[in-house]
Order: sequence, then structure tokens, then C-alpha cells
Amino acid sequence: MADFKVVAQEELRTIPCVIESATVIEAGDMVNLTAGLIVKDGAAGARVAFAPTGSKDGETIIQVTVGNDFVLEGTADANFAVTDKGLACDIAMNGTAQEIDIGTSSTDVFRVDISDTAGTAGSKLKVRVRINKPLF
Repeated sequence: MADFKVVAQEELRTIPCVIESATVIEAGDMVNLTAGLIVKDGAAGARVAFAPTGSKDGETIIQVTVGNDFVLEGTADANFAVTDKGLACDIAMNGTAQEIDIGTSSTDVFRVDISDTAGTAGSKLKVRVRINKPLF
């Protein structure tokens, strides 16, 4: 199951980037750049991109997003509250799953949606964010 999915977009532009052939990135993962190669973000990236299609073992190219003209939906690490709207926050790891780390703002790679569909108060599911610090 994808960690994130696109739910609203003005334009989803992607570019091909290099990835190590033994690296598997699932569709819907957030990625960053390490030593010039795309890797799955482990909650430490200062800038991120979205991998809409992912990559399989043996592939050396992956499509990643340019900019942030789209809204993503994912699971938060804590229950959503109306007061979370507009907050800058990070990625949290739950095993191998990426989540929206609502309570932390050290890298500020996400900004919580401000619309009426930003999330459901009291639920961790279907929280909407926009990339706050795009990789490119």
C-alpha cells in the first residue's frame, strides 16, 4: 500500500532521476537525494519529492516530482486536530512506512493543508499535506 497518494493537483510534473539498481522504492514514497542518487526518505531529508510510480530492483531510473503543485494524502503519527492546519511538519517512520509527523518541525518538509478536507479531527488517516520544501 502506498504511503502517500495525490488527491488534488494543479499539475503533477515529473523528471527522470538516477537510482541505484538494487534500490526498490514503492509507488507513493517520499524520496530525497543522497550522493546524487534518489533514495527513500528516512525522515531525515531536508528536501523531498514524491515518487508516483516507484522503481523495481534492477531499474536505474525513477520518476520524481518537480515542485509542489499538488496535495498528498497520508497517515499521520498522531490524531489530526483542526489546529494542525497550516503547520510545517516532518516525515516520521513507522517501520518502513512513511507518516506525517505532525508534532515535529525540524526539517519542515510538509505543510498541513488548510482546506476543509485537511483531515478529520481525532483521526490519523487521510491527512492532507503539500510538500513544503521540494527537492527540485
